Amino acid sequence: MKCVVIKGYGREIDNLVLTEREAPEAIGEQIRVRVSAVAVNRADLLQRRGLYPAPEGVPPDIPGLEFVGYVDQVGEAVTLWRGGERVFGVVAGGAYARYLVTHQRLAVRVPGALTDIEAAAVPEAFISAYDALVHQGGAKRGDVLLVHAVAGGIGSAAVQIGGLLGAVVLGTSTSVEKLERLKHYVDFCPVHAGEGRFQTQIEERFGPSSVHVILDTVGARYWEQNLAVLAPRGTLVVFGLLGGATVETPLGLVLFKRLRIIGTALRGRSLEEKICLTEEFGREIVPWLESGRLRPVVDSVFPFDRVREATERMERNENVGKIVLDLEERERPCAGSAG
Repeated sequence: MKCVVIKGYGREIDNLVLTEREAPEAIGEQIRVRVSAVAVNRADLLQRRGLYPAPEGVPPDIPGLEFVGYVDQVGEAVTLWRGGERVFGVVAGGAYARYLVTHQRLAVRVPGALTDIEAAAVPEAFISAYDALVHQGGAKRGDVLLVHAVAGGIGSAAVQIGGLLGAVVLGTSTSVEKLERLKHYVDFCPVHAGEGRFQTQIEERFGPSSVHVILDTVGARYWEQNLAVLAPRGTLVVFGLLGGATVETPLGLVLFKRLRIIGTALRGRSLEEKICLTEEFGREIVPWLESGRLRPVVDSVFPFDRVREATERMERNENVGKIVLDLEERERPCAGSAG
């Protein structure tokens, strides 16, 4: 099978190599999926640099966390799939390949309203956003929700889910252009975080200590402002560290406001946890995707053999929404045409 492997760890983009390997076989409760499209994630970039190794049991040198494709083979204990169904889902690695195997309960049937390209932009972003909002953050109707790095895949999913939950949704970006582009596709209150500053803008609009839930993929750079804008008994959910991993915390403020600070990630969770979240995604999110109330934001589409170009686009932080790798031959929009 055709796949992309990491031939050596480091920043060099040449470490991503398109090659051929033997296709995996489905056994037990596994299904094999013939992958039609995958999305690029920042975790893939970190894995190439040797900073985010794949867990045990996952191909260590094939990146990729989400997929869409067709059930190609079923293990002897599979009961949910017969073969031929169009499915999507999240894996702990190995999605940059024509074939992958996954547990039968970690795959969800793709709604007919989505193309393969759109579906590839869904699983990691919408599952992560839903979990961070509902299970970790406890967001509810009437809350003021702040989503950092709103132009990314998770950010663009979170603002939509937050809106459907009835929250007032604010989204930050350091790029005015990205905020304007995203506003064409999703509804939210844009906050320009130029030079890392957003606190004053939020306080001018909503008053001091007015945010109930924050979803943060930035980390250290926004830490003090996050604590400042949170309302009493507010919740900060941290699931990314793009702006640094080390902070000094004014614990008095945490105690005085009775803040909840939660760290979360999907990749290292148990199979049982992942199954529960995947099944909830199928029940709660997929119907909204089918009806069009939620829509993935696709930044750009690249053929599979141009994986380096796709990766470089993300490393330059140019994307608004998801970057998709297409394993099939089909017409595709130009890079940068979110939709």
